[in-house]
Amino acid sequence: MMGRAAVAVSFLCIGMSLPSVAQERGFSLSVKTNFTTGSQLFPNPKSASEIERAQFVPIADFFGYSVELKYQIPETYISLGLSADYIRTTKPQSIVISPSQSIPAEDGYRVIPIELTLYFQIPVSGPTFGIYMGGGAGAYLGNRIYSIAGVEAATTEHGHGYGIHVLGGLSYRFTEWFSLSGEMKFRDLQFTSSNAFPVPRIIYNKTAINVSQKPFDSEVHTDGIVFQLGVTASF
Repeated sequence: MMGRAAVAVSFLCIGMSLPSVAQERGFSLSVKTNFTTGSQLFPNPKSASEIERAQFVPIADFFGYSVELKYQIPETYISLGLSADYIRTTKPQSIVISPSQSIPAEDGYRVIPIELTLYFQIPVSGPTFGIYMGGGAGAYLGNRIYSIAGVEAATTEHGHGYGIHVLGGLSYRFTEWFSLSGEMKFRDLQFTSSNAFPVPRIIYNKTAINVSQKPFDSEVHTDGIVFQLGVTASF
């Protein structure tokens, strides 16, 4: 990931030294939908056992959405974007208590990535069709979503984390103010969360399950590719 970031920064530096280009509109607002190919939820990140620390729940192929405000630096190929995403994904689980009985559970997470991105418009781009790349850093605010038989473990401490990202994309401008874009992003998203059950016992089909009311920690990593489609209005 650090290698990708270094490449992005190198291209951005090159862009700053290229001849200036005229720009008609300085700001743009984009609404995007995104699709993430993979992530891992680690339920025991602080366990004394290395084997337990390495265990994770794979969560893949989920959607989210985002908004981004971008500023085009006048007479350059460089622009600066500030974005906020919303991602919520869960995965059904089951707790086996006997060969003939299991209890439904759900595991997943909710996260809001807030990212600052520096974009470089490739000079071969024209007034209609554009090619760009970029890189930046982000802060990630999230929490785990975990429930057993419909009883959710409430969040006792919202997690936060930091990371970097690089991306590349294509844009097509239909009018002076309206365009569509498609992007592929590599994001290093990580955060921790703490949850606790509100009750000591959960009843499901006359079966009692004892749970701890003490807070338990978990950790989320995403290392999949993020594909984004966006609609942009320039002003």
